[in-house]
Amino acid sequence: MDAKAELSAALYKVSPDKAAEIQKILSGYVITWASDNGRNDILKHISHFLTAKKIDGLSIRSLNNYQYNLKLFAGHMDKSIVKISTDDIREYIGYLFDERNLKDSSVQTHINVLRSFFCWLNTEGIIRKNPMAKIKSLRVDKKGARHALTTEELERLRDACTTYREKALVEFLVSSGCRLSEIAGIKLAAIDWQNRSVVVHGKGDKDRIVYFSIRARLMTEAYIEERKGGEALFCSTKTPYPAIQPRAIQRALQIIGERAGLERKVHPHLLRHTFATHALNAGMDITV
Repeated sequence: MDAKAELSAALYKVSPDKAAEIQKILSGYVITWASDNGRNDILKHISHFLTAKKIDGLSIRSLNNYQYNLKLFAGHMDKSIVKISTDDIREYIGYLFDERNLKDSSVQTHINVLRSFFCWLNTEGIIRKNPMAKIKSLRVDKKGARHALTTEELERLRDACTTYREKALVEFLVSSGCRLSEIAGIKLAAIDWQNRSVVVHGKGDKDRIVYFSIRARLMTEAYIEERKGGEALFCSTKTPYPAIQPRAIQRALQIIGERAGLERKVHPHLLRHTFATHALNAGMDITV
């Protein structure tokens, strides 16, 4: 039952002899739950915030992440944006830990997004007091979280690959140092197989040349030979074989890592960090 119908029913019980009059009076009003109004208010400001960030040049991937985190927050709030307090934020952070079982690094990402959002609201004059002002950052072990894969871990990851696509993906990422957005955008026609190189479009809307190993070339050629079609380097297995989405790449690496029995989550940036660490140890200049 919607808010208006429930209010009508409650009023009918109090004054059953005035049902027609009540109905006539309420017919001219739009009535919603207070929690719906509060949530809609938050969603409206989230939309405006994301528009501002888009104008500032934030990448599509970052905008999508902001949107996901903020909509999760909005779904947990039942009040308007101006009434949200520091205690509400603390309660939400507790929810992320206790009910969603997020790790410290993931919760810190949510805190960072909320801090940016409420700072913008404060700057725009939408709120007078920033509820994030007293929320401190978590002590996240960034060094440990981004520690490169050891040679043994990398071999275990390779051994856990069951298809040429998985093998090509791991080898290409760990030998080229490509970012997630870069590898998702590579076209087959752009690859220089002789020099084992390709121009990628990446961070800051800039192009750069990356090089890949002989092993990556062999695994990639085997993958291309067995697949049915597609113009992208890594593409979907379903017709019309579009480029594989970044989220699918992340999920594929996570599955391989779990299959390998690695204790930490395997993701594209970890392989990029592994590439950089091994390259530096070999004396390579990795400035990009």
